[in-house]
Amino acid sequence: MSRYRILSDTQRYAQHSPTSKGFVHVISTGVLLLTFGLLTAGVVGSLVPVVPGAALSLVGVLFHWWATGYATPGTLALVAFVGLALVAMLVDLFGGAAAASQGGASKLTVGAAIIVSLALAVFTGPLGVLVGVPATVFVVELYRNGDSEQARRAAVVTTVGIFASAVVQALLTTTILLGFAVVVFL
Repeated sequence: MSRYRILSDTQRYAQHSPTSKGFVHVISTGVLLLTFGLLTAGVVGSLVPVVPGAALSLVGVLFHWWATGYATPGTLALVAFVGLALVAMLVDLFGGAAAASQGGASKLTVGAAIIVSLALAVFTGPLGVLVGVPATVFVVELYRNGDSEQARRAAVVTTVGIFASAVVQALLTTTILLGFAVVVFL
């Protein structure tokens, strides 16, 4: 049974019973609570490695869009929110590797960092990613060129990049949350 049918039945019943109007309000409140819960979890999750903050924000936006019969947010706002969420996901996936590259790491090291971050995310969680990726960058760079100073610099830049990518994700998911609040309430 679609949402339109439920609302239609509720509205028909409301003609005969004034107390049933609260049912429509409860559904709307529940949708808003779940939506903003997902959007808030997205912001918090963007600060915690391995928690898919941007994906939670995207799910929140798409859930609200679906639950309102594809009415809210409008097309332009929806495209903007989805775009921001996708950019945040890319930052999450490749932020540490991009930082390693900026720190002077080779393409081999960057590839190893990506593989290790995915494996550690599954098996060790956030702490494993935070420690394991810079350690991988250090070890591979040290093995590759024998220069411990260059390997240390690449590992430090990678660590800073991991934290910076979390900040960028938090800013993007916060933008989604605040923008969505403006679209829904104003």
